[in-house]
Amino acid sequence: MRASGRKRVVGVFAAVAATLAVAIASWIAPGGADAPNVVSGQGVTVSGWRWISTRTLEVDISTTSVAANAVNGPHRVRVTLPANYFQQATDRFPVLYLLHGGAGGNSAQWTTGGGDAENITRNASLITVMPDGGKVGWYTNWVDQSQGAQNWATFHLNQLIAWVDANFRTIAAKSGRAIAGLSMGGFGAIRYAQDRPDLFAYAASFSGALDLNDSRIRGTVMEQSGQSGFSPYGAFGNPFPPLDAGWKSLDPVTRASRLQGVGVALYAGSGINDYDQIERTVMDATKKMHDALTAAGVPHFYWMYGRPGPSVPYGCDGGHDFSCWNFAFNDALPRIMAALQSPAPPPADLITNGGFESASSAPWMCSGQCGIDRGAGLAHSGSNNGWVRNASGWNDIHQTISVSPNTNYSVTAWVRTSANNGAGALGLRAAGGAVVGQQTFAVLGSYSFLSVTVNSGANSSLDFFAGLTANGDTWLQIDDVSVLPA
Repeated sequence: MRASGRKRVVGVFAAVAATLAVAIASWIAPGGADAPNVVSGQGVTVSGWRWISTRTLEVDISTTSVAANAVNGPHRVRVTLPANYFQQATDRFPVLYLLHGGAGGNSAQWTTGGGDAENITRNASLITVMPDGGKVGWYTNWVDQSQGAQNWATFHLNQLIAWVDANFRTIAAKSGRAIAGLSMGGFGAIRYAQDRPDLFAYAASFSGALDLNDSRIRGTVMEQSGQSGFSPYGAFGNPFPPLDAGWKSLDPVTRASRLQGVGVALYAGSGINDYDQIERTVMDATKKMHDALTAAGVPHFYWMYGRPGPSVPYGCDGGHDFSCWNFAFNDALPRIMAALQSPAPPPADLITNGGFESASSAPWMCSGQCGIDRGAGLAHSGSNNGWVRNASGWNDIHQTISVSPNTNYSVTAWVRTSANNGAGALGLRAAGGAVVGQQTFAVLGSYSFLSVTVNSGANSSLDFFAGLTANGDTWLQIDDVSVLPA
C-alpha cells in the first residue's frame, strides 16, 4: 500500500548573536507553537486572549454564573506561567489561585495594579491564576441577585478550576493546588478553603477581612457595595441581628475547624499609618482567626508584622497596601511551595511503539491484513506509520495493554483513510473481542486526530484496536497512538 502524503516541516530560526537569541526566544516562544491551549469549556466562554508579558497572559471570558455589567467591567483572568513552562513541555505544575481585593480590584491587581506577583514567583515552578472576583463580589453567591447573577463561588470553585485544569498543564489535585489573596481576597481564600478543603493544600490571607461578625467589616462591605452601585445587602443580606444569618453562615472565624488538613498562613499589619483604620480592623480580625484556629487545633502560621521598617523586603510599613501585601506574599510563597506537589512528569503511555518507529513491529498484531510503512513519506510524524488494508471483511491493527480496573483512559491517534471507507473504528476491547469503548469514523481524507475516553470496567488488560470493514480495496493509515489515564 503506497498512498501519497506530506510531512510537516518545522523551520529553524538561526539567531545572529547568542544574547539576541535568548531575548527573542523568551518573547516569541509563548506566541508560537508552544502557546497554551485557551478554549471555552466547563461553563467558561473564551472570547479572546493576549500576552501582556513573556510569562503572563490575559483571557477575556464570560460565564452565566456572573452577569456582565458596567460596574465590574470586562470579565478577565490573568495567568502567570512558570519560567520553565515551555522548556518542560510535558510536565504538570501546581497552581496558586491569587485573589484580588475589593473596591476596585480586578484580575490585573497582582501584576500591573501594584502587585509584584511575576517577580515574586520568578523562580517558582508554579502556575499563578488571578481571576476577577468583582469590585465587591466578596467571593460568594450573593443573597440578592436582583441586579444580575453574582454567583462568584460557583464560578471560581465549580467552573474556573476545571477550566484551568483543562487549558493548562496543571497537577489537578488537592496536592497541586493552593489559594491566597489580599483584603477581600484574603477572606475569599480562607472562605473557599473552608468550603472545599478537598481542593486546596494551602490557603493564605494577607490583611484578610476574616471576621464577618465585626461591625466595622460589615460596615465597610456595605459602604463599598453602595459606592459601586450595588445593594449594600447584596452579598450577605441584612447585617442586623437577628436577620444576619447570611453573614454568620460564612464567617471564617466560626468555621475555623473546617481548615483541618489544609495548610494556613495569616498575615496582617498594625495599620499605624492608615488614616481610615482598615488595616487595624483586619489586624483584629486576623488575630481573632488565629485564636480560633489555635482553639480548633488547626496548625497554621501567623504573623502580625506591625511596622517592620525598611529592612523588610518591599519596605512594608504595616499598612493596607502593596508594600505589605507583596512582602507577605514573598514570605508566604516558600511555605506554599513546601505544601504543594513538585512539577510532575506526565503519566506513562500504555502504548508501546505508538509512532511505529521501532525496528520491530512488536507488540503490534493484525486481524486480517495490516503492517508498517517504513520511510515511505506517509507518516503523520517521524518516518513510519501503521496501515490496515483489504478488499473485504473486518481488518485491524492492535496491541494488548495492561490497565487499572474502573479507570478512565484517553485513547488518541492520528488516522486517514481511503475515499471509500465507511465503517472504521478505534478504541479498546476486551480479550474476547467485546468493545469496551470506541470512536467510529468514515472517510478521513487527511490525517485527523481521533479521541475517545473509555472506562476499563472490571478489566485488567484490554486491546487497543484501529480497523475497518472493507468493501472493495479499502485502507487506513495510523500514527502517533496513545492511551493515557484520563
